[in-house]
Amino acid sequence: MEKIFKLKENGTTVRTEILAGLTTFMTMAYIIALNPNLLTGFAVGTPLWNGVFLATCIASAIGTACMAFLANKPFAMAPGMGLNSFFAVVVANIAVINDCDYTSAFQAALVIILIEGIVFLVLTVLKVREKIVEAIPLGVRYGIAPAIGLMLMNVGLGSNIGIYSENGGPFYMMRDFFGALTPSIIKGNMGSGYDTMVLTVVTAFLGVFVMVVLAKKGIKAAVLLGMLFSSVLYWIG
Repeated sequence: MEKIFKLKENGTTVRTEILAGLTTFMTMAYIIALNPNLLTGFAVGTPLWNGVFLATCIASAIGTACMAFLANKPFAMAPGMGLNSFFAVVVANIAVINDCDYTSAFQAALVIILIEGIVFLVLTVLKVREKIVEAIPLGVRYGIAPAIGLMLMNVGLGSNIGIYSENGGPFYMMRDFFGALTPSIIKGNMGSGYDTMVLTVVTAFLGVFVMVVLAKKGIKAAVLLGMLFSSVLYWIG
């Protein structure tokens, strides 16, 4: 491990890298299910969904392995949640505009992505990509990472968004974090939907609390243990 990844030279240890890897995986694991959902229109269990699911896992593993063994960088690679949303929209538009079936539109969109990848590869080889990055204002570059973190926090605090109705009653918009603040006059009509929202909010705050306490005690796996704690608590609830 030391010979391959030069851990001491990079100021890290095997234990630190394993904990960081597990934490990163748990943070990104939602992509495994969300990516096929977006690309197949939530057709869970169909051959297309299963194929995209498997492709997501294989592509992520290959990309992460390349970053590890070729670039020696601690970066996990996986399909981007912005790109797959754009891909799904492109597929739908191609199908509508050209009046073709979904499979043909899917294949056409894959060709577009392939061409885009080749263009970016050429830009990287010619070092044009570096010049583009350097042209971006420093403040924007520094703000990208925190912005992504805030986006992920928003996804975590409001992941279950939908319309809910109890026994044919009124319809209500529910969202985990903000839905838990629903006025009491509405709570009685939401049935089990409200309880689910409250459970997600409680587990989220307890998970963050555990992370803070463990981090205060100097435990390096604080984030990982906090995520595991909140996940188990939610499953039990």
